[in-house]
Amino acid sequence: MCGRFDQHTLPNRYAGYIDAILRSASEEPPPRYNVAPRTQAWVGRMARDGTRELVPLLWGLVPYRADDPTKSARPINARSESVATKPMFRKLIEMHRCVIPVDGFYEWRTTTSGKQPYYIRLESGEPMLLAGLWDRWRRDGVTQIESFSILTTDASPEIARLHDRMPALIAPADLNRWLDVRGTDAATARAMLQPSEARLTVYPVSRRVNAARNEGPELIEPAPAVSES
Repeated sequence: MCGRFDQHTLPNRYAGYIDAILRSASEEPPPRYNVAPRTQAWVGRMARDGTRELVPLLWGLVPYRADDPTKSARPINARSESVATKPMFRKLIEMHRCVIPVDGFYEWRTTTSGKQPYYIRLESGEPMLLAGLWDRWRRDGVTQIESFSILTTDASPEIARLHDRMPALIAPADLNRWLDVRGTDAATARAMLQPSEARLTVYPVSRRVNAARNEGPELIEPAPAVSES
């Protein structure tokens, strides 16, 4: 699964990386080193006019059919193996695919002294493109909510010692096909959601990241190794 990630790169650079138009009400949004569920994050998707856009969406999917968004389950992750059959996701894999550009994400490992967070990023230092699905909830007289879930798959060998699942990564070479919901069918899109073969860097970081209120570049700095259970 994926419960926290890092988006400290300026959004205009994310937009340039995925060749998208930046759409935001904020001209200088702050860097985010500890993005938590039910907060906004940058998401790349296909716009209605066929262009690509980078927009802030809420992390935790509110399905369009929900009667009351405050009582919705709001899943932050979705298993890539079952999106074609689950009612909440099967239309989204056809029509509402997206990517979440991140600098890295966090995973936790149980040790003798508690849960130790680890930071995972591409060895190349380039942004990761996490596969996602988005949806739009709206009712008459109520402000619409646009939200997303991150798709997960089996963990790569580097991640398996921490957790058996990880975000599905979209390779830059596959980005056009993944986002092109008009030209790429759901079956072809699902076939892209495989354990990543990308070279990853994994290292322990400060436990300050465990609290969502904490922010700052020190959260992704390497921390001393700790004893494990």
